[in-house]
Parts: sequence; structure tokens; C-alpha cells
Amino acid sequence: MEIIHGLDKINVTSPSVVTVGTFDGVHLGHKKIIDELVSITKNENFTSTLLTFEPHPKAVVQKSSQNKVFILTNLEEKLHILQKIGLQRVVIIKFTREFSEISYKNFVADVLVNKLLTKSMVVGYDHGFGRDRSGKFHELEKLSKKNNFHLKQIDPFKIAEETISSTLIRKLISEGDVSRAATMLGRHFSINGIIVKGDGRGKKLSFPTVNLAIENHAKIIPYDGVYTVECILDNKTYRGMANIGIKPTFGGLKKTVEVHIFDFSKDVYGEKIAVNFIKRIRDEKKFDSEHKLIQQLEKDKEISYKI
Repeated sequence: MEIIHGLDKINVTSPSVVTVGTFDGVHLGHKKIIDELVSITKNENFTSTLLTFEPHPKAVVQKSSQNKVFILTNLEEKLHILQKIGLQRVVIIKFTREFSEISYKNFVADVLVNKLLTKSMVVGYDHGFGRDRSGKFHELEKLSKKNNFHLKQIDPFKIAEETISSTLIRKLISEGDVSRAATMLGRHFSINGIIVKGDGRGKKLSFPTVNLAIENHAKIIPYDGVYTVECILDNKTYRGMANIGIKPTFGGLKKTVEVHIFDFSKDVYGEKIAVNFIKRIRDEKKFDSEHKLIQQLEKDKEISYKI
């Protein structure tokens, strides 16, 4: 898959079939759009092209700093997922306030037509682009006829009559419902991080943990609690359980993400790890003693093995 960073780096010489959007999470609704994109390239001599933005546009244009935008996938995670789907090209545009002021007409003419040589375009049911997302499907349809490219709109993807969206999935994860989020993503929600040293307390309890340092602070973290997880470390998969929270039994104040990997004892400080969240087991709680905490951890481990 070809990856192009920046509009100034685009130098295509053959027609493209294009979709445009943030594609945060690359969920099943997004995949429906991308599958159509890839399908068109099988019948036409076009290059399947996804144009996306970094950082998330809402993080740039939002007026209040209190409404922080959290993301399901950082750029690295997003590209990894898109690579597997079979796209031929991804164009990443640095989203700035200046870029946000470009009108949808200029965006179509300058970027889609002149730079990407778009001959076909696929968009979602709620697509909008250009300044204030004013370029809706009706306006885009007019421009497609004017600029001689085919346009197709994809209907919403629903599960149990509920329309899948990145916003809904973020809500589910923020509430700890990672199981339901997984049905909409088409895979388990994942957090990537670097393993760093913790306080070593887990080892003393016979439940050693690895602590995650998450570089992108905009990455959404599931609601506090204990989760059954799957860990990918050095291209190997392990089962485990994760705790998200402040560790109240020990008077903690800072939220951490730590994972106990089953049947694992290697020194892996400094290595990358991916943690897939399978199911939330329980709330984080304060225990009266270390002994009671250990008893609960044994129960958590037993439950995790059965899931």
C-alpha cells in the first residue's frame, strides 16, 4: 500500500477511485465503503485511494478546550488496519485551521480532480467536507457531473437496527462495553503502548503486571475496571487480564493501564505491546487487605480463562 504524507507529495499519473474521511476506528460501516472502493478497482483500471486527515479535524476546529476529542485509532493503527483491507493508496493530509477554511468546491477541483485524477468517488451516508462540512451529497453530486466523475453513496451499516458510527463506539468504550464495541468494529478494541516499569507491587502479590505508556494522549481508554484481554507481544499472542484505574487498595491517585499476562515471565521493558480488550469483568474496587485482593484476582483469572 502506497502511503502519501501531504498534498504536495501527490504525483499520480493514472485515474483514482477515492473516498474521503477521518475513518476513526475503521469500523464495519467504514469497511463497507472501502469494500466498494476496492470492488470498483477490479472492474476499472483505477487506483483505490483513501484520503484521510491527521490530527482528527474536530481536535483542530472545536471551539472549547473542555470538549477534548478522543480517538479510537491513532494513525499507525489506522494504517495497519487499512493495509489488511487491500487498499492501494492512502493520502494523509495534515489538518490545520487554514486547511479547514477551504471550500468544498475548491477541495473537489484542486485535490480530487487535479491532484488525484478522480474518476469515481464513494462516500458514506453522512458525508460532509470542506469549510463547516458544507459539502453534502447533493452539492457533491452537482460537482461530480461538472467534473466528470462517478459518485456513489453507501447506506448506513446497522446492527440490530442501530447505525454504526465512531461516535457510538467511543461512547461504548468510555462506558466499558468493549464487547459491544467489538461487534461494531469487526475486531476487538486495541491499545498499543510501550511497556514501562511500575511499582512492582503486582509481582509481590504473585500477579506481576506490565504497565503501558500510551504515547498518544488523545487515545480513548476504556472505563475503569478489570478486563479479559489478549496481548500481542513480539508477534505472539497471550491471554491475560488488565486493570484500568488508580489501584485504590494501595491509595493510588494516578490512572494506569496494567496487564497481567498469563504464563509469562520475560523481561520486556521498553518493548511494544498491543492489548485487545475482550470483556469487562468487574469494577475496580478497594479491598480491605492484600489477601482479599489476591483472592479476587484468582477469581478474575479463572473467569478470564473461560471467556
